[in-house]
Amino acid sequence: MCGYSLKPGEVGTVGSAAYDRCRMDTMASNKQDVQLILEGLVSIASLGLQNIDLEDNYQVIQELGHGGYGSVLMVKEKKTDQTMAVKLLHRKKTTEYSFLMEFSTSFFLSSHPNIIGIYGTAFKTNDYFAYTQELATYGDLFSLIPPHDGLPEYIVKRCAVQISSALEFIESKGLVHMDIKPENILVFHKDCHLIKITDFGLSQMKGTITNSKSGTRLFMAPEMRQLIDQDTLVIDSSLDVWSFGVVLYCMLTGESPWQSADPSDQEFCNFVEWQNNFGSMEPPSPWGRLSPEALTLFSSLLAIDCNRRSKCTEVFMFLDECWKEEFSGTSDPVDATEVNSSEESGTTNVSHISVSTTSILSSRSYYLISDRSHGEEHPDHWKDNIQYPAVFMDDEISVYVGAEVEIG
Repeated sequence: MCGYSLKPGEVGTVGSAAYDRCRMDTMASNKQDVQLILEGLVSIASLGLQNIDLEDNYQVIQELGHGGYGSVLMVKEKKTDQTMAVKLLHRKKTTEYSFLMEFSTSFFLSSHPNIIGIYGTAFKTNDYFAYTQELATYGDLFSLIPPHDGLPEYIVKRCAVQISSALEFIESKGLVHMDIKPENILVFHKDCHLIKITDFGLSQMKGTITNSKSGTRLFMAPEMRQLIDQDTLVIDSSLDVWSFGVVLYCMLTGESPWQSADPSDQEFCNFVEWQNNFGSMEPPSPWGRLSPEALTLFSSLLAIDCNRRSKCTEVFMFLDECWKEEFSGTSDPVDATEVNSSEESGTTNVSHISVSTTSILSSRSYYLISDRSHGEEHPDHWKDNIQYPAVFMDDEISVYVGAEVEIG
């Protein structure tokens, strides 16, 4: 997934031969090797981390986003005339090691089709650390979600398949993303046929022990959100599963289920009470918009007890079910030709699917390749009608990537 081959000695780049060797090691690695591989990639990247003038090497086209951590720019590399994105991180707000670890983690995982592609270019300027990556032609998922209504169900399912596949891959490498949210899911096709997870600045190894909160409050699991005093938490992929569940709810409804998964939030408390009496109590009013099947799915993805939380691939079991209560029959039968065309074109990688039944494979392929809107409004129309953000995002967020952040 590296964008192009780099020659050893190029300004701000790491030798391609060394990266190729690490890539081969990466593909053959198991979870126990990951830390060593990442440390090796950091070491290699540090050797080529030169100080350059950004505008001498890149034509800045526009700013794509900014925050406390720095900014992301659309640029054209002058030497190759290639358009790409450059991520800039303030040198005063992150360490060189943290920056290189983010860069290396992104590169390490970029072989998956639903994880952002990283070019082998990292450098620094007087004020920033920087690296280059693929340019997302349709922005991020957050910008696509219509407020109050949410995305069409078939689009949500198409996104769910791709996100869960990427999360399963990340977990297989012994890593946890730690900040899954719509802003960190980039869109490469107007109908979401291709989306990619980005921003690995907060990622940690599974099994790491932490005593500080990190991530974005709205999407943070209760066990992370409620860390206090001298509490510690073992980092586990169930944290990403929780965030994934919240993202799915936001996509389906265009609203947030709560502002914070802690006892001070009444909407979250209502959700907990319902979960503790699941099957014998009516769901809180916001959740009543979803079908019984979708509610069962969410009860697994958003299990309060992290030990009972399902895997992200649980969504594959529900692709043939209706998710929105107001719609019915949105999951049309799939014929074999659609499935075969998807597999032959490489749209999906079936090796990442934990649950391997014919019906689930068919459903998964269908939501990746289908252009049928089932009578729902085409995304081009509702995207143009967005007047304000779909989900309220507060400022309590890990705003600079690559640094250790504690959130109260």
